[in-house]
Amino acid sequence: MNTSNKAKKTSLPELAVLRNRVARLQESAKEFRRFKRFSQQQTHDLGERVKELNCLYAMSSLVEGHGISLEKILRETVNIIPSAWQYPEITGARITLVDQVFSTGNFRDTPWTQSAHISVKRKKMGRLEVCYLKRKPKSYEGPFLKEERSLINVIAKRIGEIVERKAAEDALKESTARNKALLSAIPDMIFRISESGAILDLKKGKSFGRRLRAQSLLGKNVQELPDHFKALPREIVRQGMTNVSHVLKTGETQIYEHRFAHNDAVFHYEVLLTVSGEKEVLGIIRDITERRRLEKQVLEISEWEQQRIGQDLHDSLCQQLAGIAFLGKVLEQKMNALSYREAGDAGEIVSLIDDAITQTKGLARGLYPVRLEVTGLMTALTELTHTVQRFFGINCFFRYPRPVLIHDNIMAIHLYRIAQEAVNNAIKHGKANNIDITFTNENGTTVLMIKDDGAGFRKKLKTNGGMGMSIMKHRANMIGASLDIKSDPSGGTIVSCSFQSPPKTRRKRGKR
Repeated sequence: MNTSNKAKKTSLPELAVLRNRVARLQESAKEFRRFKRFSQQQTHDLGERVKELNCLYAMSSLVEGHGISLEKILRETVNIIPSAWQYPEITGARITLVDQVFSTGNFRDTPWTQSAHISVKRKKMGRLEVCYLKRKPKSYEGPFLKEERSLINVIAKRIGEIVERKAAEDALKESTARNKALLSAIPDMIFRISESGAILDLKKGKSFGRRLRAQSLLGKNVQELPDHFKALPREIVRQGMTNVSHVLKTGETQIYEHRFAHNDAVFHYEVLLTVSGEKEVLGIIRDITERRRLEKQVLEISEWEQQRIGQDLHDSLCQQLAGIAFLGKVLEQKMNALSYREAGDAGEIVSLIDDAITQTKGLARGLYPVRLEVTGLMTALTELTHTVQRFFGINCFFRYPRPVLIHDNIMAIHLYRIAQEAVNNAIKHGKANNIDITFTNENGTTVLMIKDDGAGFRKKLKTNGGMGMSIMKHRANMIGASLDIKSDPSGGTIVSCSFQSPPKTRRKRGKR
């Protein structure tokens, strides 16, 4: 008995320990089951999130596809959507966009449907719908999870963004195609150049030959071009960079004209420069050689016609008037012999005819100022100074260290008209009292200079409409000359027309 009680007393503590262990094990089992359920739920939720991310990733991949149409994107998207929902095997989807409908084959209207509006540029343009084909346990929104509500909203928003993007891409493609067609139709060279002269972009145009390849010039400096194209003078490149610097400094659009000769041919180019970015300039080069040729031809025709009229006045009308004056003089003598009182009237008529002959000759010289001889321009300028002194009573002189011979009669006429316009401006606008015309040829450069002591270039510019100045510049361009008009620091204006002396060529006839 004593032994049994003793054993009982000894086992009771051990039993208590065992019971505590069982209790802890049972609690651990409960905790494990709770953790297992939590892990399963987390795994399930993570799987759902993965499906959602896969859906959004698949949509993004569709959009990034090159050349894929909006219709194909929406058709593929509607088939991707069901896989992102909790029960994909019984899920259907439908996208309605304006009058277009895209749906899965199993979609139908059921009591278990959720939807979201598709907005494009903040306007409701359609709807995204997702349905379950069978009843499922109730959740956040019917049988749908809270995350599925967020997902359908995100997908609907994404579809709206895709529609906007594709519309913008289509508009950009259309604009690009239109601009490309316009650029292809423009024969001019278009380029972008940096302040240092690096060619940033280049569209060759149709007027610059096949040897010039745009891709081979990108990145090069314009100062290197004369090394690759021997026909391009370095002086033109230097002048071009000076013009670029001027445009960047002033910020104003400028138009320049360049002229150079190659292989016995003369080429004219018009260059427009404007600022297109920080320290870069956009330029357009237009070949105006043909235009200048036609303009020259028109001016030559005009000059020829004036010469013809001038010659007709001198050779025909003046001769007839001289004949009438001779007959009038004879009539006057006969009437004097017969003591007629009307003899004085006849003499007056002869005097008026002589005045008419003088005026007609003056008109003829104005229309045909330069004779066909190589010294014709010098003779015409001398007569111009005499006429100015006689009619305006001011000092006007023509000076030259040695004779300057101009073999091209058309060039001589252009130079005479430039001098004539400069003299007229000095008298009319500058109110000059002294005018000096000088004509020199030094080291192959011919310079015609008209200097006056009038009001100066700036004051004349305010009162002058500019037509005469434009014509002077145009005439200078026609003969490849450089025209410079500036105020003289000592007072008055200096007009200087300079050009490289042309080689002796066959003289052009004054008549056609």
